[in-house]
Amino acid sequence: MLLVACGGSTAEALVVDDSGIGIDTAPDATIDTAPVDSGIDSTPIDTAVDTAPDVFVYDGAPPPPPSYDEGAKDRAACKFGAGDLTTKTVGSKIVHGDDLPFKHVIVLMLENRSFDNVFSTLPSLGVKDVDVPPSDASNPDPSAGGAKVTRFHETRSCIVDVPHDWDPVHLQYGDGKLDGFVASANPGGARAMGYEDSTDLPLLHFLAQNYAISDRHFSGTLGPTWPNRFFFYGATAYGRTKTPDTPPLGKNQLMKEMEAHGRDWKIYRDGITSFAIVYGPSYNGSSMSSFDDDVKNDKLPALVLLDPSFSGSGENDMHPPSNIQLGEAYVTHVLDTLASNEKAWKSSVLFITFDEHGGFYDHVPPPAACIPDGDKPPSYAYDRMGFRVPMIAMGPWVKPKYVSHFVTDHASLARFIENRFDLEAMTARDANAWPMLDLFDFDHVAFDKPVPSWPHGAPSAASVEWCAKNPAGTGRP
Repeated sequence: MLLVACGGSTAEALVVDDSGIGIDTAPDATIDTAPVDSGIDSTPIDTAVDTAPDVFVYDGAPPPPPSYDEGAKDRAACKFGAGDLTTKTVGSKIVHGDDLPFKHVIVLMLENRSFDNVFSTLPSLGVKDVDVPPSDASNPDPSAGGAKVTRFHETRSCIVDVPHDWDPVHLQYGDGKLDGFVASANPGGARAMGYEDSTDLPLLHFLAQNYAISDRHFSGTLGPTWPNRFFFYGATAYGRTKTPDTPPLGKNQLMKEMEAHGRDWKIYRDGITSFAIVYGPSYNGSSMSSFDDDVKNDKLPALVLLDPSFSGSGENDMHPPSNIQLGEAYVTHVLDTLASNEKAWKSSVLFITFDEHGGFYDHVPPPAACIPDGDKPPSYAYDRMGFRVPMIAMGPWVKPKYVSHFVTDHASLARFIENRFDLEAMTARDANAWPMLDLFDFDHVAFDKPVPSWPHGAPSAASVEWCAKNPAGTGRP
């Protein structure tokens, strides 16, 4: 079956019903199994600047679902629940399980960066089909009489952490006004409006130029790290709203699901502990050297979960106040390792994403979401996704230079895993999630080999010196 994606391209033979959901009635195309040109942009990233003024403007209309998606309207109405397979929630024609051409799903989750903080300059690099804020986007500063704080290029590699707990994030959301970013971060709240560019993060920008990304991928809830990571592992936050806050015993999560279906998994960590240790000591994982060995020896498990170092002098999770460029060095290590074994590359799909926005400005209001289960937070509700976060998909079948506009969150990433290994939904959130299949064309191999020319991310000498000689930055530079 040919998987047809409509985001970022003009679709033919569309019928739009009164629900506003477009249905693709075009017949499936003939399958072509020959490798296709990946269209890699090998231009050095510092010279690939396109100064054309045109900027993509998202019109708010959802992309029409692909022809095999029979459940789009019911998912939008939150009609599915725990225990449902994707063959029920998407439809019988979905490609799933061992019919998919890859064996391994690899997830690398970094920390605390919004989509606008990382990727708002993509149009200048030729990525036009992406929703970024206008150049004059701003937030009011109540400590300065409501004066506007306009977004700016953050030139400091180490800045003071930006508030991103439960209540501050809801203040940032402001019932959809998105006017609380500076206010919640005061004093020095202007730092919430800073953004990075390709000179700061050359590797991530190169990947976004060449592989597949989404500009509608959101964190799981309007809250901090732990509840949002719970939404990936369990498609719910178990009523929790804080960091730290351990999950209740006995609740379902991805690793249990994998074990129940006879599928292996493994956590590899670059620091002292993994995040999943919150589920128990057996989830602390192995060192990154074990990942290197397992790739080399063709011993990767079905599900690979990669954790950066979350603390100490080697912290490389991109969480302020650590040097953000250390995160690129960690991603480089992962990519170089995977690329070192062609067999491992050809049998894997890799996702690189962030757990939540970290308090940094994003101009897209998070959409409403299906309430996952009966575990309710003490205030507000799990009825809305969190802010947008970067998400990059890599692998042989990824669509080159593709930008998805399908609304997804961390539960969608879990749903992708569930679809690959025929696992049941854990809650109503992942049951009704789009499993991110539009990012791929499993009938064509676009990246038979990994791109050999990605920039090797590493902290610049200037950033290391700045962070060593200065206190973490606050306010504007």
